[in-house]
Amino acid sequence: MEEYLRERYASAAASLSKKLVRRNFQPIICQNLEEAKERALEKIDQNQSVGFGGSITIEQSGIIEELYQRGQKMIDREKTTSPEERHQVMKQALTADCFLTSINGITEDGELVNIDSVGNRVAALTYGPDKVFAFVSMRKVYGDLNTTVEMVRRNTAPLNAHRLSLEKTPCIKKGTCGDCLQAECICNTIAITRRSMAKDRIVILLIIEEVGL
Repeated sequence: MEEYLRERYASAAASLSKKLVRRNFQPIICQNLEEAKERALEKIDQNQSVGFGGSITIEQSGIIEELYQRGQKMIDREKTTSPEERHQVMKQALTADCFLTSINGITEDGELVNIDSVGNRVAALTYGPDKVFAFVSMRKVYGDLNTTVEMVRRNTAPLNAHRLSLEKTPCIKKGTCGDCLQAECICNTIAITRRSMAKDRIVILLIIEEVGL
């Protein structure tokens, strides 16, 4: 990453952190994904259960592998062998002690914007696990609320549609969100988290490095 871009993100992160604190979030500024992983690992007790949602950023961090290596109790839908079992494990993850996720977009005022297909990821963010660790790159700070929702729908959703090898949505056919009602739609839920009811329950790992989709 160019130094001038790193400096710009660092300044924005310092300003955004103050706004996140006012909204009862717990921001932690991290220079890169490796630091974000280490900070999260420090805060997760080895006796706690951990669930997680689908996230490229979480996958790239390597935190899942490290949690397994230290004997963490993992609630892992990827270990299931049938759709029915997968569904049950996803429900169990909502009762985990800790939940790992990413954030699709953040407004400059500190509101969190997420678009979800099944809804398990935003459900865990909103209520359930005692602690949520949300990994997010500073390049996902887009502006006001309307701009952030638009950017997530027009940019992140199509990228995820291609990543998941969908076939019939406008994201695939045109490369941009078409407000579809297709069975494959991955934009079924748009969640705006403007404040955490419980102070410091949601830890926002603000990553200076450009990571994720």
